[in-house]
Amino acid sequence: MTPKDAFRNFLEKAEADAWIASYKWFSAESFLDLREQMKGSAASGISRTHKRGTDGVWWGLEVEGHEGTGVGVDLEIFVERPVLNEPSWITGRLGLPRNTTPNKILEEWCVRESAFKSLAPNNDQILLSHFKRSAPNTLSIYSPKGDLSVQIRSFWSQKWVLSLAWRSA
Repeated sequence: MTPKDAFRNFLEKAEADAWIASYKWFSAESFLDLREQMKGSAASGISRTHKRGTDGVWWGLEVEGHEGTGVGVDLEIFVERPVLNEPSWITGRLGLPRNTTPNKILEEWCVRESAFKSLAPNNDQILLSHFKRSAPNTLSIYSPKGDLSVQIRSFWSQKWVLSLAWRSA
């Protein structure tokens, strides 16, 4: 199953709940072809993510937020990586317990990436370590720039995880 098919219901629910105004998938055999399809940098109010699948196909996703909101999206794939095999560095950086499973580490990374993107273009000087879970579906950011909250959703399908982050601007 492709990510486009796997996350259709998740993204449709996000649209129905007014988290996002729209979404669009892209796929290509090479990163350069994917970049060409996505036509350069994302416009204001749009968040993008891309990832190469284990079959070699590149997947890109673009989500658009409603006026007055910030959205972020991140797509990750669960594959063998040194950071997941020897997780002490990443669990320490993210403030997670040392016994956190590799799947949970990847999901936490994914939601923090989407939260970071939802703050664009005002996300300089904010690190992923500034994010802390303040509720099951909420990340709070405690940074030199002030405190903010971001609502998050994530969904696993086979080896893929997709996360959306939403905030009012």
